Amino acid sequence: MKNVIFQIKYDFINGIVHQWKKFLLIAVVYAVLITDFLVRCKTKHFMGQYTSSDIILYIFRGMRWIVDVQTDINIPTAYILPNILIGFAIGNYPFKDINGYGGMVLMRAGKKLVWWLSKCIWAVFTACICYGILILEIAGVSLAGGRLSLQVNKQVCISIDGYDKTLIKNNPNLTRLTVYMIIVGLLTTIAICLVQICVSQIMGPIIGYIAVVVILIMGVFFRSFLFIGNGFMALRNIMYTPEGGSLTLTVIADIVLIVVSVIAGYISFRQMDILKKSDWRV
Repeated sequence: MKNVIFQIKYDFINGIVHQWKKFLLIAVVYAVLITDFLVRCKTKHFMGQYTSSDIILYIFRGMRWIVDVQTDINIPTAYILPNILIGFAIGNYPFKDINGYGGMVLMRAGKKLVWWLSKCIWAVFTACICYGILILEIAGVSLAGGRLSLQVNKQVCISIDGYDKTLIKNNPNLTRLTVYMIIVGLLTTIAICLVQICVSQIMGPIIGYIAVVVILIMGVFFRSFLFIGNGFMALRNIMYTPEGGSLTLTVIADIVLIVVSVIAGYISFRQMDILKKSDWRV
């Protein structure tokens, strides 16, 4: 048990605390997205009227379905950029670690399972911290100039967030949709982070990063919520539109990806000879 606690503390300090600049960059990007929302509110005279949920639905609105070749494909910055930067925060830390002091610790302890599970826990912490930063920024802005509330201002949703008036007007599910977007968004981010470190372990960090981009792009073009990128898009959710998909499918896909990534990554790492540089995925 001591080895487990030591390894987790080690990864928290070296993979999170010492990587604070990456999290600062993510915080700046979230701040820019929230500022864009505030500028729109000021332009349309909604300052003081928006709620925390309005900001969440703005950031997680995503895009409508691509129904034919004539549809304009404008991938929202709020969808692609934060997730790319979280992938950047994951980066190649596990494999820098195995090449440095972490590799010496592993050779002394000889417990590959502990090392791998600690890296998976570190990836989960990374995703949670990123969402924690987002929630704190939204709460701060809501307290400063709006309302700290999960109630949705439907007029703000229509005018600022770009939701359809006919689908919003009598919709009883907007607060639930807001909560689901945060919870399922976090679960999906965790799944993507674990896929990234699994693929990085098997094929290298660059391919792992490409895997993140592929998952996000597939979410844009495929209608099924089994393509987990759709889980970040409120405009495609059945709680917003009858033509939407169910987040249940995304949750199932997330859990399957998490389990498979943890197991497959460990199997690959267990077979790796850390004394042979040719086995290092760098």
